[in-house]
Amino acid sequence: MRCLIIHNPASGPSSDEIFAFSRALSRAGDEICMRFIGAGMEASDATADATSFDRIVVSGGDGTVSNVLDCLRGTHIPLLVFPSGTANLFFNNIGNAPEAAALAAACRRGRTASVDMGELFWKDEAGDIQRHGFIIIAGSGFDAAIMEKAAPSKNDIGEIAYAFAALATPEPQVAHFTIEHDGQIDELDGIGCMVGNTAVIQNDINLFPDCRMDDGLIDITVIEPAKTVELLPTLLAAALDPAGRGLGRPQFKMFQAKEARITCKPSLGMQFDGELIPNNSGVFGARVLPRCLDVIIDDFSKLNARNAG
Repeated sequence: MRCLIIHNPASGPSSDEIFAFSRALSRAGDEICMRFIGAGMEASDATADATSFDRIVVSGGDGTVSNVLDCLRGTHIPLLVFPSGTANLFFNNIGNAPEAAALAAACRRGRTASVDMGELFWKDEAGDIQRHGFIIIAGSGFDAAIMEKAAPSKNDIGEIAYAFAALATPEPQVAHFTIEHDGQIDELDGIGCMVGNTAVIQNDINLFPDCRMDDGLIDITVIEPAKTVELLPTLLAAALDPAGRGLGRPQFKMFQAKEARITCKPSLGMQFDGELIPNNSGVFGARVLPRCLDVIIDDFSKLNARNAG
């Protein structure tokens, strides 16, 4: 077996576990190639010869995984996500057992499920159209403000950095969102607009109850105007009903679509999968890339019953 491991050593507190994984994976006759991305090697460089490998392992946080998987979309190489970051939300949405030895066994077995990505479009500061795939959530407004404030400390203090960032944003800015989605138009005021490919966050809370990474749709949510403390009903609903099937998500207005164009006035900050991006135009687009990734799953995976390949 030829296996390529792409690792970001700066991703998070558990990044050394990838070496235990590589030892557990290795067998006589294997070729294990490890590449370290960061300064001097971008994701596009690390994946240039991806199709010559039998398996690819992506080790890092959600931003790293998003960047690498965007380069691998459509290749249908069996891909294993290894959780080396702060939150590891995409890995948690897949639901594999997290131990290095268990992931090595799943990688060797190579059973896969086909899943979607989202694709985001925006104008950069020069007015040029940019694009990037996303695996979790992209958005403008409150979530981008939280990501920006959490960025300096998340590697040091972990997931609590996001809670501190939310508390440091007591009165999020309100904007007017025009959402054109699959031939329909909706206009709402809110403190943020999020577009999701997956939506299970910490504590197994599903932000968008009907969101799945294998349904051929993106989920669009506008958060109603509110101060941070006024989001308590939504927080309580999430705590009492993590799946969101009973209480839903108060203060969230939700849509599902294959493609959308969103205008935000005034323009607010933007992010995808925790990565901040400049967008002064206040206009961005998103669409689904259906079943463009083949992720490796084990018997514990949330995708196992739905979409095993």
